[in-house]
Amino acid sequence: MAEPDNLLWAQQRWQQAGTIARQTASATELMRFAAAHQVQLPADMVRYFTLVNGTGGKYDEPFFCFNSLAEVTSVAERFHDYHGVPKYSDLLHTWPEHKQFYVFADYMIHLFAYAIRLDAGASSTHPVYVLCGGEYRPIAESFTEFLALYKRDSAVLYMGDEEPDE
Repeated sequence: MAEPDNLLWAQQRWQQAGTIARQTASATELMRFAAAHQVQLPADMVRYFTLVNGTGGKYDEPFFCFNSLAEVTSVAERFHDYHGVPKYSDLLHTWPEHKQFYVFADYMIHLFAYAIRLDAGASSTHPVYVLCGGEYRPIAESFTEFLALYKRDSAVLYMGDEEPDE
């Protein structure tokens, strides 16, 4: 049995709800992003930006907002002067690796944010972390794995523990 395509599931869900970007990212935009940030995007994120490219700045029914390529920024850029609640600027002092992570989504207007590790060279690992104020926790080994968590509304998305399989 083939593994379900969670990106296509999300695309269909967001289209039905009217919370999907009007334009997808072009190859030129992807190359510009990679050059500007000196990173390589993993294949699953390239597919996401060329197929979906976010929720158009809108929050979906469970209240997630997925960024378009143009809205993806490093943790340092996004939160350098963020002093609201939760106080995300604390990440710049509590998380030594924050410069390598890029925010691609948030939940409930930044109650939680989600960031993926992007490196300059080709890498086989692109872990995704959930962020809340100065706290951070790894939750997925890839963007694809993150989408699987999103589809099943896993507790780890909200810094909870994974429920045991029944």
